[in-house]
Amino acid sequence: MAGISLNGAYNHFIQDYVSKDITHADNHRRDELRDVYKSIAKINKNSPLYLLTDDDASRNEAIDIKERARQLQGNIFSLSNQEDKSSLDHTSAFTTDEDKVTASYIGKTPEEDIGNIGFDISISSLATAQVNTGRFLPKESSGLTEGDYAFDVRINNQEFEFQFSIYQGDRNIDVQEKISKLVNKAGIGIAADILEDSQGRSAIQISSTRTGLRSGDISQFEIYESASGLKQGAVSYLGLDQVSAPASNAHFKLNGEDRAAISNKFTVGSKFEIHLKDVTDSDTPVSVGVKRDNEALKQHIVELVNNYNSFVDDTLGIHDKKFKSDKLRAEVTGIAKQNMTSMEDTGIKLEADGKISIDDELLTQAISGAESTESLRPVKDFAEALIAKAKDISVDPMKYVDRPVVNYKNPDSNETSSPYITSEYSGMMFNNYC
Repeated sequence: MAGISLNGAYNHFIQDYVSKDITHADNHRRDELRDVYKSIAKINKNSPLYLLTDDDASRNEAIDIKERARQLQGNIFSLSNQEDKSSLDHTSAFTTDEDKVTASYIGKTPEEDIGNIGFDISISSLATAQVNTGRFLPKESSGLTEGDYAFDVRINNQEFEFQFSIYQGDRNIDVQEKISKLVNKAGIGIAADILEDSQGRSAIQISSTRTGLRSGDISQFEIYESASGLKQGAVSYLGLDQVSAPASNAHFKLNGEDRAAISNKFTVGSKFEIHLKDVTDSDTPVSVGVKRDNEALKQHIVELVNNYNSFVDDTLGIHDKKFKSDKLRAEVTGIAKQNMTSMEDTGIKLEADGKISIDDELLTQAISGAESTESLRPVKDFAEALIAKAKDISVDPMKYVDRPVVNYKNPDSNETSSPYITSEYSGMMFNNYC
């Protein structure tokens, strides 16, 4: 990395560090920030006084390795959607007929739910939107005189007025397209299309964007004309108020119990997100349950290993003599040796250079044959240890810089913490200003 000078310090910092993507590792709860502070205070209290030499290269490596540790931590976090970020509990919902019903698992206790929860669902009707289909009119003709027109739309007890003008020479298709654009541009919960029949005539079709009817409602929307002072007659001429298909709710049975919903998408028991797609035969309900997502679990392990190997490669790429890259590499590969040496039967092998290789076929067999993720516990322990090491590096990256000790603290004295011991790497970028 280029040396930091008086003129280049700011640009160096902005280009090399600030522009990196923000990850989940950068978002902290209050208790997590408190733990970081306590870690810094503990290290500062017991840390001796070091002398930092005027060496840009080693200091830059310290900043760089901190960033790489932060990215490693963020990458591991992104592998799991569970609260436990090292979790291997990858699950998915399944249905016995994906053409009729699809399901997503949204629960928080995946390992406990596998094989223990589920239900049968029979669908008698789907939720539908309200559709108003207007009169089919000859495109090239015109039955409305020129002038300014208006009509109203009532949705959820709210009224919206639409105004438009018809000019001399405007055809039916011109008026229909004009109204269609007005409706679609408004974004109030209805959408308009132009239909054409076999005789070449056209009509406006207006549909609600929502389905179903809430209790007490008789329609999704109403189109009518009121005394606005503008010309009337467009609604009846174009047939905008003609309901061709009323909105209806979805009707189905869950384990034999009648249910209804205003949408074809809903949740069941805070465990499943259900999407109804088609009606079912009353004699053949669709079963919904939870299973382990073996493909997601395998991808989790592969990505975890790839991130570890990438970090090891980063340590091998450090050549500055004053930066203790061997110490860093030994600590990281030591984590792999402690947790992964017993995983060869699953296709995960620790190589002589400290990196990890994966036999895809053996790993697939191990995951498919496992009754639970407990047999892969070393992988979870490995992920937890990597997260802990990444946090440790982020708190004090300067411990990997060769720096002479000036003074040890008296272990018997109750000295206060020095806030600058582990914060040297943040201030040292601007040391040339002094």
